[in-house]
Order: sequence, then structure tokens, then C-alpha cells
Amino acid sequence: MCIIPPKLYTRLFKAFCKPALYQELQGDLEEEFNFNLKTLGEKKAKAIYRNEVLKMLRPSVIRKPKIIVNMFRASLFQIHLKLAFRNLWRNKVFSAINIFGLAAAITVSMFALNIIYTGLSVDKQHPHTERLYRAITKIGRTDDGAISLASTSAPLGEKLRADLPEIEVLTQFSVLHQFKETINGNSVSLKNLVADEYFFEVFQFKTVAGNPETSLQDQSGCIITDDLAERFFPDENPIGKILGSGLIVNAVIESPRGISHLNFDLISSKPKSSFSAETEGFDYIESWNNYYQGYTYFRTIEGVSQEQFDNKLKMVSKEVNLLRNGKASIFDYRSQNISKIMFGDNLISPVGVNVPREILYLLVSLIAILLLLASFNYTNLSIARAIQRTKEIGIRKVAGSTKAQIVGQILVETIVFSVAATLVGFLLYQFFVPEFVALMDTSNLLFNSNTTLPLLLVFLVFSIIVGLVAGLFPALYFARISPLNAFRSNIKSKTMSLMNIRKGLVVLQLTISMFCIMVVTAGSDIYHSIVQNNWNFSKDGVVSVEVEPKNRQLLKSRFEQVSGVVGVSAVSSLPGVGTMGMTMLKRPNSTDSVFVNFSVVDTDFNKVFKPRLFAGHDFKRLSSDSTLTEVWVNKKLLSDLNIPLDSALGHTLSFQTNVVRYQIIGIMEDFVFDRLDAPKMKPIIVAHEKIDLYRRSLAIKIESQNMAVTLNQLEKATKEVDSEQAFTPIFVNDSIEDSYNDVNQIVKVFQFLSIIIISISLLGQLGIALYNAETRTKEIGIRKVLGARAKSIILLLLKGTLTTLVIAALIGTPLAYLFLQNTFWTSFVLKPDYEGLVLVQGILLLGSLVVFVMIVQTWRVAQANPSESLRSE
Repeated sequence: MCIIPPKLYTRLFKAFCKPALYQELQGDLEEEFNFNLKTLGEKKAKAIYRNEVLKMLRPSVIRKPKIIVNMFRASLFQIHLKLAFRNLWRNKVFSAINIFGLAAAITVSMFALNIIYTGLSVDKQHPHTERLYRAITKIGRTDDGAISLASTSAPLGEKLRADLPEIEVLTQFSVLHQFKETINGNSVSLKNLVADEYFFEVFQFKTVAGNPETSLQDQSGCIITDDLAERFFPDENPIGKILGSGLIVNAVIESPRGISHLNFDLISSKPKSSFSAETEGFDYIESWNNYYQGYTYFRTIEGVSQEQFDNKLKMVSKEVNLLRNGKASIFDYRSQNISKIMFGDNLISPVGVNVPREILYLLVSLIAILLLLASFNYTNLSIARAIQRTKEIGIRKVAGSTKAQIVGQILVETIVFSVAATLVGFLLYQFFVPEFVALMDTSNLLFNSNTTLPLLLVFLVFSIIVGLVAGLFPALYFARISPLNAFRSNIKSKTMSLMNIRKGLVVLQLTISMFCIMVVTAGSDIYHSIVQNNWNFSKDGVVSVEVEPKNRQLLKSRFEQVSGVVGVSAVSSLPGVGTMGMTMLKRPNSTDSVFVNFSVVDTDFNKVFKPRLFAGHDFKRLSSDSTLTEVWVNKKLLSDLNIPLDSALGHTLSFQTNVVRYQIIGIMEDFVFDRLDAPKMKPIIVAHEKIDLYRRSLAIKIESQNMAVTLNQLEKATKEVDSEQAFTPIFVNDSIEDSYNDVNQIVKVFQFLSIIIISISLLGQLGIALYNAETRTKEIGIRKVLGARAKSIILLLLKGTLTTLVIAALIGTPLAYLFLQNTFWTSFVLKPDYEGLVLVQGILLLGSLVVFVMIVQTWRVAQANPSESLRSE
């Protein structure tokens, strides 16, 4: 029987070996195999044969796929690189326009990529995230729709533990958003999570010092973040430090910023009984209605799907609704996987950072738009120089270049451009990171200011993709050119079609720029209208001061004695800034209730703010009926309660229980406590509360003549009452402006983006102007010889630009109007008086910029000596 070498290895060797070497090398392998077969036997001979074949897997023997040979052969790739750098250097101005336009787009895209990458990376450190959920509360109502909350009622945790064996571990915590703490003598506002002992069984944060797992078992202990420790205990061991509230630092963990949707500075322990059914004075039934402060997270056992668990939660919801029989609101509990929180639904009462899913789509769209605009510049300039480049490509094809090599050449050039732009963009990105962090509220925005290696790799891959996308159209076009047609006159017809494509891209680019500048103009107009609005109360000369509850009444009395003080009022929240929270009111003669925003003030509120009332009177210092609390309401609340406006005064309302507590004594005009960044008015109640539970600030009205002197006297009076009490006055005007900081940030972001987008468009226009001036130099020279003036030549060159601007305005204006009608103008109570005028301002601004750039560039050509341009003729 004839024994042959292993067939599999023979076929393998034939597949990867270069054809020119195969016969000789295969003969040597078979000769060695036959010799080993005689001397060593079949088994060893085949083993040696297999080893020898594997040893042949080296670069000198392996054949390369044809496409790799054509596109990525080292020598050819070097030629492509050399040609790319030569073209870049030969066309310096066009290269600079492309690089800086693309760099501007890439810089902004890097910020967007950072936010997306950071957002998609959060909460990955927790164990078994695929089984980790948050319980959310959906509250359905028959009269005013449904709401969804990230928070839950306190009794839910114990019920889920008792009724659902599918839960492996569950934790509950509440949030103190403005928790006042004194650290090293400094009074600061911290966000404090008050958690149960199961918190660190569900969540995992890196331990810096101490033992966080056991810290929550100590009622007097707390856990702080490393940011807080570094801020207040630099170069010290924070373990064992006693804070002003009496809490003892037992552990330090990593800050959740950038790695978790949770947002906190400090975690303290709360007794287990605090999460039971009977909380804060409510009976068991009413405690289910307190669903704004508690949060419930849990991990399910293996093998339980989210759909199966949600079916169990529906059963729990039915039981709770039966327990709450007679309530108009219906609870529907759902689960939300922790990975779906960051870029998920925008829920009410969030516990930390949450970026709505629409923002993710917006960021992706932003990257696409910026890169398209920058790619248009490259494509436009490539098309503009099509004739010169076509002849070059024709010569290359005559010399033997294939389509794959032509495509490779163009793509290498665009990748060189994009990598160069990425380097410039990365330097700009690093330069603007501190300004971005200072500008934006990064506590509510996902952004990692430290450039990590994975993020750098994302940027690098991104730049290569940008280069491929930008160069794809020119590469495919030039690859299809026939070498014969490259030198024929009919190439002009193809060039005309290319010019039409170029004009279309210019129109599209200017349309996007027109759209952006109109949106920004409208957004800026809305923001300035809000902060400069003539509110229906007096705010000039009013400052607010946060004071300790123990000092509030003493300071109020002492401040009223200071010369220059008109009045002092204790308030839970400032008018114009918004209300302090939400509550539920009973309808008159009904068990049904409605959600209302509420604030608490004292009887001196009118003396300080002088609010305008539609009807009614001021609060009284003494009420004839001690069971009633006087309140003001707005017209929206009366409408929701079906109370006639003309007979509303004197009506009584209830708070949760059936005991009558509130009597309407006044109806406020709009825009007293109302927020303007809302699509519609909300029901509001302002109470003259007898108890001193919610009054956190003192509002002080000061005569404008002696403002500085009066403030100094108020500070001295503060120290007289309590030497440790801080005096930090804030003008109400500044508080109103600060309360709309999120709106201001959105406007600033849009302004920044518009500047980038418009700059890219202007660079594109500059490039086209340079090309037109270059290609029409002789034409302009002949016109000047025939007597044409510089003005007429400039108008001739501007004719196409003005036509393009008109077309862009006709397309962009209705798009911007529809966008604003469905976003800004429906998201705010306050609307601009002249919507059309706002859009016209944007059109004129962009048009002026484009025309200015074109005139500056064409003026030089129009003033040139015609003898210089016609010398070669």
C-alpha cells in the first residue's frame, strides 16, 4: 500500500504558498517525507511533515491576496503617502481649509463622543448588571393623564421582599438633595443618600479607605466620596473624622461621577424601621402616597426574565391599588434595567444623572451633521478641481493603474487629511476641555475630562472612518473615469454635471447653517425674554439669605431693625424661581385629588415682593378660624378643580386627609411663582403656613440708595445673633437667572455649535471663492481690459453666492420654523412677540457673513492688474 503525506496539510500548503515556489518546496517536503517513512516509520514521518508545513508559514513563502497586493503593498502604500503629502503641500490653501474645517467638526464630535462613550460605560462595575433593576412608579389618572417616576413608596420594599421570591437582594434609600453639613468649619450643601444595610450588596464602588459594607450598620457612621475627602481633608486620613452633623466618617469610596447614574457626596445609614409602612406620621394607607423621596433597587435570581418579573409586579400593583381603594390615581409598578437608565426615559424625581434618549439621538445626529458639512468642503473642493484631477487620473490609468489603486490613492489622501485634522482637533479638544467643564454643569452631564486610552482609540478609529467617508465619493468617481475620456472634450459635460452636484452640496451646507443660526437666534431671544421678563412682583433690591432654622426668627426680627431694610419675609422658595415641591389636594366635596406645586410664605411676603393679585387680599397675621390656613392660588388650579373664578374666594381645600385646612383668600396673576420653561401653566398654591417646617430662607427688601451700607449692617447683625452663621446674600435677579441655568447652557451649546457649523460653511465658501478667482482670472483680466469696473466684477462673482443664499433661506426658514414650533416655542410658556422677525435676523446675519467672506476674497482679484493675468496669453 502506498503511503502518502497528510492530505489536509498538503492542501493547506498549496493554498497559502506562492505559486512560483510551490513545486520546488513541495518536492523537497515529499522527498523528506519518503526518507523519514523508511527510517522512522509512518507515524513519525507524518508528524515531521506536519511540523515542516507549519514552519513554512512565513512572509517569504505565504502568498498575499490580490486585493491586498494591489492596495496595501508596502512600496505602493509609500507612493500613495508621498503623493498625498505632495498634493497637500502643493495646494496649501485648499488643504488648510479642509484640515481646519474638518478639525472644527472633529473637535465638537470628540466632546459628543466623550459623552456617548461615558454614558454607555456607566454602571458596568456592579455585579450581575443584567439582573439589576430599579423599580419605577407609573401613576395613571383618568383626568389629567399619567406620570412616570423613578421613585417609589416606602412600603414597597418590604412588600417585594415578602411576596416575590424572585428577588435575590433589594435595597432602598432616600435622597437629601440640599443636606447641610459642616466640614472643617465650612458649611456646605451635599447630596446625601440615606440607605439601608443592603446598599453595597446591590451596588459596588471601589473602596478607598475603611469598610463601606459594615459602615451602614452603624447609625452614627457615614461614607464619603474620594472627591469630598480630597476637598475637605487633604493630606489627612478622613477615617474617624466627626462632621458637624455628628456623623463619623467610617469609609471612603470612589466618586460616582462618570461611572454611575447615581449622584451623591455622602451615604449615611437610616434605621430599618424608617423604611417600614408607617413613615413620617402617615398611616399605612397614606404612606403609599408618599412616593417622591424613596428609591428601590433589586437584583433578581438567575433564570428570571424581565418580562416574567414585570408580570409579578403587575400583581403587586393590583394588590396595592385594592389597598388604596377610593384613590383616583392608579399605581403600575415596572422594572427598569440599570443599563437602560442612563440613555433611557426621562422620569420624574430622578435620583442622579439621567440623559434622555433623545439627547443620545441628538448627539449622534450632531456628529453626522458636522462631519457631513466638513466632508462637503472636501468633496466640493475636490469636484471644483475635477478637470485638473481628471487628467492626472487619466495619466495614471494609461500608465497601468487599476481602479483599486486609484480608490486606494484617493482614500489614503483623505485619511491623511482626516488624521491631520484629528491631530489639530485633538489639540483644540484638550484646550477647550477646562472651559467646557467650567461652562457646563458636569454634575448633571456625563463627561470624562481625563483622556483615557480607550477614548483615544475611539478618536483614532473615528478619524479613519471620517477619512473613508469623506473620500468615498471622489474615489468612486475618479475610479470610473475612462483614460480615453479623460483627454476628450466631452469631459466638459461630465464636469458640468459635477458642478451641479457641487452647487447642490453648497446649497445643502448653507441650508443647514441657515437652520442652525435661526434656531440659535430664536433660543437666545427666548432666554433673554425669560430672564428680563417683567414679572408680576417686585424683585429690585431684594436679596435672599439662607439661615439656620434655630436662628431664623431671631435674625428676621434683628434684620427688620436695620436702617434701610423695607421688609423681611421667610419663604420656602423665591418667586420667579419656582415652587418648592409638589403635593396633593382634595377636590371640594370629593375624595378625588390633584397634584399641585406649592410654596410656603409668611405674612410679610407682600411687604417684600408686592405680588399682583387678580382678586383677594394679603395674608393676615391672625386668622379668625384657627383650623384654616390662608392660601393664594393661580387660575390654573381653579380650572383643574372646576371652581368658578368669580366665586373662588372663600373656597376651602384639603390636604390628603379629609380635614379642611386651606381657605382661598387670593388669586395670583400669572408669572409670580410660575416657571416659564414649561409648555403650559401648572396649578400652584402658596400657603401662609402656621408651622415653620418649610421656611428655609429670608428675603430682604433693601432701599436702593444705601445698598452696600445696608448689606454691611445686615452682616454685622448676623454675627451678633450667631457668630458661626454665614451671611451670603444673593439678589433675586441673580437667583432667577441661575434657576434658568440649564436653559442658558442649552442656548450656549447651540451657539457654540452654530459657530462651528457656520465656520465650516464659511471655510467652504472661502475655498469656492478661491477656486472661482483662480479659474476666472483670465476672464476677469479680459473684462477689465474691456472697461469693466471692480464693482461690476465683484457683483458678477457674487451672483452665484447670492442665488445660493436665497435658495438656502427658502428651504431653511420653513424647516427652522417647524422645528421651533415643535420644540422651543412649545416648551416655554413665554413666546417671542415676533416669530418671523427672529428668523429674519438669523438669515441676515448668516447672509452678511457669507457675502463679507466672498467680497474680501474677490476684491483682491478684481483689483489685480490685467496685464499680470494675461501675460501668458
